Amino acid sequence: MMEDHTLRYAPPEDVVRLARDNGWSTLEIVRAVSGSLSYREALKVARDWAPLLDLTIPEFMKMRKNE
Repeated sequence: MMEDHTLRYAPPEDVVRLARDNGWSTLEIVRAVSGSLSYREALKVARDWAPLLDLTIPEFMKMRKNE
């Protein structure tokens, strides 16, 4: 699969499909596309990606944390 940082620039629908086909969990996808971003940048990503992952924006933001 593509390197994590390039996942943010590919069409989200394609990335989710490809990741799912390769056995990635929702948590892995969320962290791959938002891991090194600031809160503000991650929030922008969450608005596009959360619906594709059947998540709310708050759920997406919580999943990106390393707890």
